[in-house]
Amino acid sequence: MFKKIILMVLVFNFANYTFAKEVQDSTVTKSTSKKKTLAGKKLVIFVSSDNLQQVGMGFGIVLSAVKQGATVTLVLGANTVKYALKEGQQNIYFAKNKTPRMLLESALKSGVEIQLCSANTDEMELDEDDFIDGVKLVISTEIFTKVFEDDTKVISF
Repeated sequence: MFKKIILMVLVFNFANYTFAKEVQDSTVTKSTSKKKTLAGKKLVIFVSSDNLQQVGMGFGIVLSAVKQGATVTLVLGANTVKYALKEGQQNIYFAKNKTPRMLLESALKSGVEIQLCSANTDEMELDEDDFIDGVKLVISTEIFTKVFEDDTKVISF
């Protein structure tokens, strides 16, 4: 009987040690993952979808990438240029509980370069004064210059 009790205590302690070790390992992994893992990386992210969830996901990726240290250029095309307008009602992207305009303003404050395709703004008869401060109206050659920089990755939504 005594041997069974000792064996049970040993098994219990081993199980606790194993569990504690797993928790400790996952804590170390979580704390080290907060490092700037994208430092030195360049991303160009195109967002042109008319689906608010895809737009929100694209903007969320932009914010996450810049927090991880990447140099990010966000290019808005087609109807997504409207999200950069100074005025006008916008739906809330529920995952962040913010409007796209609010997400863009956060991105600008974080150092993201936001480019709007001037072909789309011209078509909508909008000029730079209609947009939040900090966004740039650019022509396609300026967009391509960013895309074809060395070591640049491109993501599209």
